[in-house]
Amino acid sequence: MKSVSTLRRAGLAASLSQTPIFAGLPESELSRIASYARPLTLTKDEILFREGDPVAGFFVLRRGLIKAFRTIDGSREQLIHLVHPGQSFAEPAVAGLPGYPAHTRAIESSEVILIPREAFLDHLRQQPELSLRMLSSLSRHLHELVESIESYKLRDAESRLLHWLRSRCLDDSAPSEIRMDTTKALLAEELGTRPETLSRLLARLQSQGVVMVKGRCLLVPDPARLHTTTFSSLNHHD
Repeated sequence: MKSVSTLRRAGLAASLSQTPIFAGLPESELSRIASYARPLTLTKDEILFREGDPVAGFFVLRRGLIKAFRTIDGSREQLIHLVHPGQSFAEPAVAGLPGYPAHTRAIESSEVILIPREAFLDHLRQQPELSLRMLSSLSRHLHELVESIESYKLRDAESRLLHWLRSRCLDDSAPSEIRMDTTKALLAEELGTRPETLSRLLARLQSQGVVMVKGRCLLVPDPARLHTTTFSSLNHHD
């Protein structure tokens, strides 16, 4: 019979294999990372780390939902990124930052896997392929940051919504289905607007056939229209 520690390591390795930064690694490497990784459970609204906290390592979200944010004027929260299961986060901090660059909080009961900084850096020195994967992960985070900056440069919620939709349509020549993995309130926060405003904007897009709202899915029949649509061009029905 396998020991509890062996089963635990196998379970962690299986979860890590579903994360882009570790996908495709040999079982031996996954098992080694799992040997020093630590699972952590968070209750709803529990803070994982705060901006400026010493860097313990980076994380993989196993289940739940994590919000990365900064505070403005000492109290108001500015959403930076929502972390979904199977995603890694805080890798840039491991690469050399003295402290975490933002706060993170569990939006719901969640479980993360901590990849301790020193153990992982030792592993990187011995396994060049991991270094390349780390660079790829950092590049992905940079791309997401650029996308966020481009969105924040847009002055109105209408433009930010259209930008958000366009960025999630992979092919302009074929219908796209976008699944909303968060609540409408969180999506509204991500877009810098109110939930009621987001509902009104989606209703206007739906009334013109630009988007079809089906529960938590958004169907875009013709993604190319998103590049020519403006809310001023839509007929008003609200």
